[in-house]
Amino acid sequence: MQNNDYCKVSVATFDKLADQYAAKYFDLRLYDRYLERFAKCIDAPGASVLDVACGPGNVSGYLAKIRPDLKLLGIDLAEGMLRQARLRVPGVEFLQKDCRRIDELGCVFDAAAFAFGLSYLTDSDAEQFLVSLNAALTDSATFYLSTITGESSQSGFEVTGSGDRIYIEYRSVSAVTTMVQRAGYRIEFMDVLQSPDNASKVTQDLILIGKRAERNDP
Repeated sequence: MQNNDYCKVSVATFDKLADQYAAKYFDLRLYDRYLERFAKCIDAPGASVLDVACGPGNVSGYLAKIRPDLKLLGIDLAEGMLRQARLRVPGVEFLQKDCRRIDELGCVFDAAAFAFGLSYLTDSDAEQFLVSLNAALTDSATFYLSTITGESSQSGFEVTGSGDRIYIEYRSVSAVTTMVQRAGYRIEFMDVLQSPDNASKVTQDLILIGKRAERNDP
């Protein structure tokens, strides 16, 4: 099976289970303090922020509440998730778009958030995502990343409680930080915490906030 098929299978599952996912996770406040820190790193009033793999709009909803000046755009491939996001976060634009094709949006953003989407991308897809992201960010953009961590040997298809399949790529903390740094970001904040109590599987979650390095930096 090709990498693209892995993504398609996961997207189909998220599309099908979007209503249940939103009901379970949209009101979760565990990560708000990290998103608040991210928002404080975005200095310019009216800055543009891309919410990648936005799901039901958790990140956009919180940012819209604490920084109503921000120009937010959320993207996701699962139409069911976009439907939930539009319902729950009115006033923010949400588009159906592949995170590996962000450059095709034709926009440049001052910041981007990628909340738990990396876990559903293979290494080659993750690399493609970062290349497309960099093409759509300003040279000094701020990047927020949250992802589950674990042993790479655990990676593969998992079956949800509904019997649907989803592909999950587990990476160590060091593997994720190396990936982000190689993509051209200085990591300015990092934390690791246990997954929320209502998570389907107990994992360690990694939160990173980075600043895109100036192109003339060593």
